[in-house]
Amino acid sequence: MKRILIVDDEAGSRESLKAIFSREYEVRLAGGAEEALALLSADRMDLVMLDVIMPDRDGLWLLREIQNLYPEVPVIMVSASTSVRPVVEAIRSGAYDYVTKPFDVTDVRRMAERAIQGSAMRRRLEILETEVSREYPVDAVIGGDPAFAGALASIRRAAETDATVLIAGESGTGKELAARLLHSLSGRRDEPFVAVHCAALPESLMESELFGHEKGAFTHADKRKLGRFDLAGSGTLFFDEVSEMSHSTQVKLLRVLQEREYMRVGGTQVIRTSARIVAATAKDLRQEVAEKRFRDDLYYRLNVVPVSLPPLRERPGDIPMLARHFLGSLRRALNAATREISPEAMALFSRYRWPGNVRELRNVIERTLVLHGHEPVIEPECLPDELRGGRAPIPGLRTASLEKSVNEFERQMVEQALKEAGGVQTRAAEILGTTRRILRYRMDKLGIPANGTEEMQHG
Repeated sequence: MKRILIVDDEAGSRESLKAIFSREYEVRLAGGAEEALALLSADRMDLVMLDVIMPDRDGLWLLREIQNLYPEVPVIMVSASTSVRPVVEAIRSGAYDYVTKPFDVTDVRRMAERAIQGSAMRRRLEILETEVSREYPVDAVIGGDPAFAGALASIRRAAETDATVLIAGESGTGKELAARLLHSLSGRRDEPFVAVHCAALPESLMESELFGHEKGAFTHADKRKLGRFDLAGSGTLFFDEVSEMSHSTQVKLLRVLQEREYMRVGGTQVIRTSARIVAATAKDLRQEVAEKRFRDDLYYRLNVVPVSLPPLRERPGDIPMLARHFLGSLRRALNAATREISPEAMALFSRYRWPGNVRELRNVIERTLVLHGHEPVIEPECLPDELRGGRAPIPGLRTASLEKSVNEFERQMVEQALKEAGGVQTRAAEILGTTRRILRYRMDKLGIPANGTEEMQHG
């Protein structure tokens, strides 16, 4: 639930605004500037409704403080005065809008809704602009293998809670995809999903990237920078390849997990976080702990709900399903004419060991469509050498004899279907469960003459 902070020294005004918003929002109340700043530091607020005239520190002073400390939080100024001057000063100081008492309840609700939605949109844009988030199709998490189905079941159960999740699996098994699926199934789905790729960030920048920094915190820090925890808000923060995190950063992350709070680099303000933590690793973290490369206390904090993604070679039954899925999605993006994978090509897909797992399978389909997208069917000769035994032979697979055997078997099937159909290709295609166009393509490739009645009927 979104949070609104109402700041007004008059108790009656505070309660009046609380009554307006309490059904749709979690409302916090403050009678002055110091109390408001304390609440802002303790919890993330989505909107501040701020009275202009207050004793000690007035609303305009507090507005400037909020702009400095929490620039992502929109502020709507509230006043009984109709004077133009404070309105102009408030807008110049960064207020989202200004409302005077007495006000229309419907208008105030709409104004608050627009402010909160606009703030959320700006946060999402900032995530995109800093390349924190990438687009992943969560519907690509597919498979019927029991081991993989078990992992998906764990993800769905974990999505119903706020528990920390540790996803383990070889490179290319889809750990980030699984994390995004977990986020999309959770109650946080409308909040940001922010990824931290630990192996890609140098240690010197990690703390600033995670927690942000204040202006002047170090050389070239010419303005405040929000960190990944700021950007995630109450969404999901995903640490990919968490085993690559340095010991000093591990200590800082452990503290956040324990205390649910952090400080920006160069800052003194304690900031609360409600982000859900999901981590992933391709290494065995228990072995990393045993060899003193990963903190045991952090491992136990992360490993609340473990999810293990099996490598593709251990789920061979899913390979055809995944290959067809990637063919269907990539052919549209690449404007390819290819619609099918031939049986012998699929046999090569199924026999290959896939050291790069699902990522490698997707890359092979994409590469094949780029180079051979004009062909209606993916054939063995369209595939990379490693799948056909060129660079990485598959134990027990003899590609030449396999292709010869498959071609002979397919020839017998096609000729039998044509015989049963009386030479009518459309009927033979129906018997084989394919289309006449694909059947004709296979006949041409296998050298089967088209002498049946189909040609006579169609001229």
